Amino acid sequence: MEAITKSSGPAPETAAAVPSVLGDDDLLREILLRLGLPTALVRAAAVSRRWLRCASDPAFLRGFRARHPPRLLGLYVNTDPEERLRFVPLARGPELAAVVRRGSFDLGEESGSVRDCRNGRLLVFDDGKYVVCSPLHPERGTDGLPYPPIPAEAYTLLFYFMDFLFYENSDDRMSCTAVIVMCNEQQAWVHLSDLQAGIWGEGRYSGAIDLPGHLRACENHALCANGKLYMICLPRHVIVFDLTSMSSFCIELPDGVDFEFVETIGLTSAEGSGFFLIHVKGFQMCVWLHRPDPSSIGTWKLVDTICLQQAFDHLAEPNWNSLLDIVRVAAVGHNSEFVVLRIDSKLFHMHISSRTMEKVYEPSPVRGGVYPFMMPWPPTFPALNGRHDHDR
Repeated sequence: MEAITKSSGPAPETAAAVPSVLGDDDLLREILLRLGLPTALVRAAAVSRRWLRCASDPAFLRGFRARHPPRLLGLYVNTDPEERLRFVPLARGPELAAVVRRGSFDLGEESGSVRDCRNGRLLVFDDGKYVVCSPLHPERGTDGLPYPPIPAEAYTLLFYFMDFLFYENSDDRMSCTAVIVMCNEQQAWVHLSDLQAGIWGEGRYSGAIDLPGHLRACENHALCANGKLYMICLPRHVIVFDLTSMSSFCIELPDGVDFEFVETIGLTSAEGSGFFLIHVKGFQMCVWLHRPDPSSIGTWKLVDTICLQQAFDHLAEPNWNSLLDIVRVAAVGHNSEFVVLRIDSKLFHMHISSRTMEKVYEPSPVRGGVYPFMMPWPPTFPALNGRHDHDR
């Protein structure tokens, strides 16, 4: 019987093929594109300067993000006064679960309420103070946010309300904008202040807009996307403030959308430009896409209609059929990838395209907003040390 010789390495033809494949930048990018998660992309970029150059190229990152949108790690939920702010982990798969385990998401029992959550940063109002934290980087601690300047006229108007929005793309976790919406009986306008390097800049005003209805407070329903601020605070319109030109205008809601109260509607950003509107009435959910046109007003397109009774399936409870307007929109994912729905004290996560529904939270009543915590984007690539400076 012939002896079996163990191989000490790859076959010569395989070893010869490796440099020809990995030495081709186009093939290398195709391989990196299939990694699926930004954490794997960062590890691959640490192999060499050449791999780092390919992985961090802006054009490649745009393609990677289009193919692999940022994943949902969990939800921050404002609950009743006894339990306050709670993090509900929703990471799927061992690698994302490991990301959550390495972080520090528990902000304590007296942790206030979330004001904004974007790109790994969390802005919390706690005991009269605004603080910023980074749950994925607990070693950074928390930073207090100086209170923004409020124009004197705000106190003399019919009413005003204030919100905070992180910048869409910024490496400075403290950079944000304070949005103060002011109105009288006929008009509304906003006052914006930008916080950079710990200092509030000089405020700027938008143009006033004539109100086609009574303005309502829209806390937790303001969307900042693609250089515009969208607000649901009118019965039949979305108010839009262009943050570059400081112009303002109204977009009429699409036919069939009844805005009875805020939780029947949710807004989210669309890839490239525009925004999605999610509308729930009874057990029917409609997904609308609004794209701007040269007139700035743009057009609506109905992209999906979903029967929620079918989506809930076995999760449905017998008494739901006898209740009207039981479903509430709690949060919507970027590009209308998912929606978080609330029924009484329960939260449900639904992946919109697949109609996959799961119950994710029940223990305590939801008191306020629900904020998805996403995997940050773009990834932060580490600097290479001397041992890995080679190109091969």
